[in-house]
Amino acid sequence: MAHLVDRLKENAPGDYFVDTSCIDCDTCRQIAPETYERFDGAGQSIVARQPETDAERHRAAMALVACPTASIGTMC
Repeated sequence: MAHLVDRLKENAPGDYFVDTSCIDCDTCRQIAPETYERFDGAGQSIVARQPETDAERHRAAMALVACPTASIGTMC
């Protein structure tokens, strides 16, 4: 489970976030590229844009569940 206190500061403001335990495996970016992208400065994924539509929220949630390190969290 992602920890809010470890949230990467590069995440877009909002409910979804990636924390410092991300290993840059690319899973979230493959599942929801409209939400997640690689932040080269840290070599980790971040939430570049919060999901807005039902379809985007669904894909973002799929990425959260699929994350092998549980590095994606949400405050919803």
